[in-house]
Amino acid sequence: MTGTLHGMRGMFVTGSLGAGDLVNDGRLRVRGAAARTFGPRTGQVLNPTMRGYVRDLAAPYGIAVREDLLDEGAGHSYVEMCLPLLAELVPEDRPADLLVLATGVPDIRYGRSTATVLSWHCAGAPMAFTVCDQGVLAAFTALRLIDGYARTGGCQRAVLLVAEQPVLYHELPEPAPVPDRAAAVGVVLEMAGAGEPLSVRRHPEVTPDEAYDALAADLTGLSGDPEVILGAGLTGTGDGQPSTGVWLELSRRLGDVPDGGQVLVADYDPALRCLFSVSVDVRAATVDM
Repeated sequence: MTGTLHGMRGMFVTGSLGAGDLVNDGRLRVRGAAARTFGPRTGQVLNPTMRGYVRDLAAPYGIAVREDLLDEGAGHSYVEMCLPLLAELVPEDRPADLLVLATGVPDIRYGRSTATVLSWHCAGAPMAFTVCDQGVLAAFTALRLIDGYARTGGCQRAVLLVAEQPVLYHELPEPAPVPDRAAAVGVVLEMAGAGEPLSVRRHPEVTPDEAYDALAADLTGLSGDPEVILGAGLTGTGDGQPSTGVWLELSRRLGDVPDGGQVLVADYDPALRCLFSVSVDVRAATVDM
């Protein structure tokens, strides 16, 4: 995997990990999770410069600007949504080494690095970056990166933030899933000694039928009786939260998983023709809804 990460300490260019880069087996556990949903509050972003900024962005593509939403200052910023999660999940005596924000819809606050702002307000001032342009699967890519970083020995505690909000100040250039409401989920992962290592599995270029077969194979490879949580791309139910839905469900059900139990979370993006699943052990889980 290669890519460019924009974090609080500058720009980092990453490459695939080699055997010499790994100093441990990356035994990350889910320590806790919390979630928040938000109503249709307006007046959040009444910025007189925003209208011209959005027009300049949209003009080269012939996309109509949503003047009505700009007039209202509609929406919730991801910083506003995620700060309460950090305050709850990352206390000063258990600081984070890494913060990764996963989004499928852009923040309404243009012109700033959201992950960097969140890092400033997070105990430990962790290295932070955002994963986007991955469809509904951004959080799975984020977990894959967290796992890889933990295996280098550079991370004892990480926080994954998954956020989405329904306000776009321009029309969509083509159909894409938009959430029904603003929601954010935080998941804290910590290194621990015993148990199964976190495992992220990616199945690219698969049809929906092939995705179910691949998921069945992933389940067969797990020991015990894991808690299984499937996203709307696999259930076909459409919960109105394309990016956060499966993680909202994880936060709700985490308290029912015994200490040392295993959870498998999976989702499929038909546009990308890609299935992701992640299995992880739970350690002294705490939940707040």
